[in-house]
Amino acid sequence: MIRMCHSIKIHKEKKLAQITAEGKVTVLELKEIFLETIEHEDWLPGFNMLCDYSNIQDFDVTTGDMEDITEWQSSIDALIGAGRCAVVACKDSVYGMSRMWEIISSERSQQICVFRQMNDAVTWLGNIVEE
Repeated sequence: MIRMCHSIKIHKEKKLAQITAEGKVTVLELKEIFLETIEHEDWLPGFNMLCDYSNIQDFDVTTGDMEDITEWQSSIDALIGAGRCAVVACKDSVYGMSRMWEIISSERSQQICVFRQMNDAVTWLGNIVEE
């Protein structure tokens, strides 16, 4: 069984959280990553996020899970703020579910956009990322 691993790096001066996840990812693990990010001592509402999901091998998340996580994120919207969230997803299943999250989250403060290529995500975030 492939287990999920992740890392979170906050660049306070750039107002950016870089999140990387790989392996097998479930909806509960997505929530844990998100909570760990917004509870980080350097996180402030309104920071941008760069979520690198390009190395996720198995995305054990359903349509219902995406709706649940979006509703949960709405409840903590004030802690997230109005920044941007760029998601990089190469695998079709991860890309598709991430696009669904982008669409159903369109009413939230944080603007979400899903990309296949890292350079497109970095450009959308305003080139504030050191690759």
